[in-house]
Amino acid sequence: MKKNSKRKWTLALLVLFTISSILTGCATGDTVDGPSGESEANGEKEKVLVIGYERDAEILDHIKTGWYSDALVYIYDRLVSRDYDFNYEPGLAESWDTSEDGMIWTFHLKEGVKFHNGTPLTADDVKWTLDTILDPDTASPAQSDFAAIKAVEVVDDLTVNVILNTPFPNLLFVLSNTSASIASQDAYEEYGDEYGIKYVIGTGAYMFEEWIQGDKIVLVKNPDYTWGPEWMSNTGPSAIDKIVLRTIPEENSRLMELLSGNVHILRDVPATFIDKVGDEPDVEIFRGESTKLGYLAYATDKEPFTDLRVRQAINHAINKDEIITYVFRDVGIAADGYLPPALTSEYYADSKKDGYEYNVEKAKELLKDAGFEDGLKLKLAAENSTEYSRLAEVLQNQLKDVGIEVEIQLYDSSSYTAMLRTGEQELFLRLYSWPNADILDWFLLSSQMPYPNHSRWNDPTTDELIKAAASSPTWETRADGYHEVQKHLISQAVWAPIYVPERLIAVRKEVQNFKLHPWITFYNDGIDLIVD
Repeated sequence: MKKNSKRKWTLALLVLFTISSILTGCATGDTVDGPSGESEANGEKEKVLVIGYERDAEILDHIKTGWYSDALVYIYDRLVSRDYDFNYEPGLAESWDTSEDGMIWTFHLKEGVKFHNGTPLTADDVKWTLDTILDPDTASPAQSDFAAIKAVEVVDDLTVNVILNTPFPNLLFVLSNTSASIASQDAYEEYGDEYGIKYVIGTGAYMFEEWIQGDKIVLVKNPDYTWGPEWMSNTGPSAIDKIVLRTIPEENSRLMELLSGNVHILRDVPATFIDKVGDEPDVEIFRGESTKLGYLAYATDKEPFTDLRVRQAINHAINKDEIITYVFRDVGIAADGYLPPALTSEYYADSKKDGYEYNVEKAKELLKDAGFEDGLKLKLAAENSTEYSRLAEVLQNQLKDVGIEVEIQLYDSSSYTAMLRTGEQELFLRLYSWPNADILDWFLLSSQMPYPNHSRWNDPTTDELIKAAASSPTWETRADGYHEVQKHLISQAVWAPIYVPERLIAVRKEVQNFKLHPWITFYNDGIDLIVD
């Protein structure tokens, strides 16, 4: 070949390659960086919703964690869903049947559901998920929630039987929770110890992209998602392309990020924010009744907390009204019992009557009777956030009034959990969020020691009462049983209940069609984001 012909042939190939690259890019909708530094796809800016949180996840493995990050709700689906009135509705199961004796529940799975790795969801994955949670070797914190299940039986690829030990009216609730998210057996076993950290595979509306611990969790929308619950206005892919869950422990920093527009939503808003953002035209506060409860706890298997009189004295020493006013700006109510009043049928109505009123002299008398007339010196652990540290300081002053000197120790969220797991705690602050009485099983059954039974409460009477309530044949008898559980816990002063916060979510105006769900906001349900 002549030299000039070779040059022409090479040039022709380069031109063809360039044209091919351009056409390929147009056909696949490649993403490129826009002038503002934000991603753009097909000329449209990516819709990236940023949500601010007080604390980070422990691990993104719902089978092994006791603290469920919101990310898990979006990555996974569950057999049962709950609508805006908190009714039980189909999820991954399009329907279910119950045997006449209530001992066998048959779930019929939706066709065409796929995990994020492209493998189809089958009844084998459902069986594997539930069996793994129930396996004692897994040591799942949620194991006791599923204790009513005797066996899980695969009927065919899309049908599974859940066989019970006894009738269990709470089964739909258990199967609608984050702990019952259906995982891919293949993915879970393939990634081993890296699952929940570098890899997370579900069937949900969002897929896991990355987790920078202590900083953020990044999720991207599942473009193939077409099996959303029918009660949602949108059952297909989300309008929002990406969700970033940012960890911002410091209260004022979260507020500044919200006001500056770097964060669109604050999931759990401190009460102090209401006054600070009340006149902000770009932010709206959504308010609702919560199923949360904040309390002061102690390691009940350690002295001096083994003495009932000491536990009672601590309860009497707490001025809850002062805490509601000073710490929570009168947003919320004092907690008298072990469940929030929003759980109307399960809440023990005599919690206040049977509980411990604020009484400094009574607290001093109890400490004297217990042999601590000269007082006590204790450590109080709390997570290092503005609200918790302020609450710890108020409690420090209140306990000092009855002769208990307290040293405050603050931890980041992961270190706090590690400390509780190893049993180093004396006094410590906790807040739970759960819409069912079985939260008491979670924290107070002896089988849950040492985690998540942080209080280290090992009491046969509590175990018997909880197991009797949980195995009740009807919802009414179950509720009555949990009333007895709460009555006993109050008599034993196992915790010192303090407050029930109001549910507050701050939302910027860029977020369109926001919907307040009684459990958690589903951002794939018609919610959109305006981007400049």
